[in-house]
Amino acid sequence: HTSGGRTEMPVLFGVLIAVPGGLAALAGLAAMRRKRRLRREGVSAWAMALTPPGPAEQPGGPAHRTLIQYELADGRVEERIEPQPGRKTASLRPGQKVLVWYDPDDPQDVLVYGREGRLADAAFFAAGVLFMMTGAGIAAFAR
Repeated sequence: HTSGGRTEMPVLFGVLIAVPGGLAALAGLAAMRRKRRLRREGVSAWAMALTPPGPAEQPGGPAHRTLIQYELADGRVEERIEPQPGRKTASLRPGQKVLVWYDPDDPQDVLVYGREGRLADAAFFAAGVLFMMTGAGIAAFAR
């Protein structure tokens, strides 16, 4: 007589690895799809980077943010706070112009050129798929 718990534990472990992997893969895929949609169907405009209003940020405090301001096709002006990216090369300086694509149905849905993080999204997707396959393999071959 063998205990059912011996075969259930690896299956549970496999599921606990596969499910978060699936969520990571979906998140990466959704981000890549959003960027592709904005580049194809969005409206492009030039945005100006500005210093956001409010108290000056202290060193070691929250991440620096940049306000971008862009004009919509109908002449309205939109503003949006952009967080500072992890890479220094993608940082926006006040007064810098940058190309953006926005969704005409939701002008706050913006893609800023040079700050889209393509590698991060692809890595998220790839890592998620790897975790799903590993978890499924553990669950399927655990005996």
